[in-house]
Amino acid sequence: MKPTNLEKKQIDLVKESICVYEKCTECRTLFKAGQLGFTSIEDFVDDRGKSCLYRLKEMCHELFRNSDDAGYKEKLYDITVGYIFHEAMKMRENLYQLEYYKPHCDIAANDLTDKEKKIVHDISLLIKKAEIRLREGLKETRVLLHELVGQLRELIITYRSNYLLPRFIFENDKPLIKIYGKKGFKDLLSILYTDGRPLLYLNAARSYLESEYYDMARKLFQKITRLDSKNREALFLYKYASAFNFYFKNMFTKAMMFTEDALSMDIMDIDDATKRRYREALQKLSADIKGEIKKKRKGSSRRG
Repeated sequence: MKPTNLEKKQIDLVKESICVYEKCTECRTLFKAGQLGFTSIEDFVDDRGKSCLYRLKEMCHELFRNSDDAGYKEKLYDITVGYIFHEAMKMRENLYQLEYYKPHCDIAANDLTDKEKKIVHDISLLIKKAEIRLREGLKETRVLLHELVGQLRELIITYRSNYLLPRFIFENDKPLIKIYGKKGFKDLLSILYTDGRPLLYLNAARSYLESEYYDMARKLFQKITRLDSKNREALFLYKYASAFNFYFKNMFTKAMMFTEDALSMDIMDIDDATKRRYREALQKLSADIKGEIKKKRKGSSRRG
């Protein structure tokens, strides 16, 4: 199964949203430590398309702004992201003023005329206002970010049928736990998958298998069999993925062992059409392996 362009874009949107959360959190941490500079915030927000928030805004516009298929949750997400971008750009401008103009306000008063002193005084007042606006902007962005990740959770649930999603969640469980907490992440899994983490692993492993990432698939299926020794489907698919994995690594004897083991299993948990497809693929693989082993033996006998 190949993912559709829409499925890829949905996953990219979730991925970029996580990046926005991480970069915004990083900016807030730097600000508290008195280390937030203009260069630091550029990765979070800019107007040239190099920042994660800019990319997320453009993704939302493309997917939701003028789409008749977008649901109200997606439309709301577009508005929220757009408003965060608007606030973050103001925050960026205030930071620019502080970093590039504040140092120049420290001019010796004795060298200035009264008119020049007034200009410096007025700029100093503007700098103080920029400091206040920056602090308030960070607070406002924090509130909006909390709203954003709440809406992101709803989008992830909306995209539960996206076959790339289990793999993405499996690969990004740490940042998702950081955002939602262990309990929140567990609750999300229970909504997405009736059996929680075990079913997440199974769906992620299937996704790797369908994309022909055999090594990743076999390792994950093996993990599932260790968690649940009665899961015959996972055991069969572990052997199936292992057979192809070792075949493409030119380890033909090992590949044949797994092929024969898989073909000898009778799996009740897999529907007949899928089972037939797997068995046909294994039978063809078996013939290919025998051919490769035969060629290898011929080559060895010639050298002998």
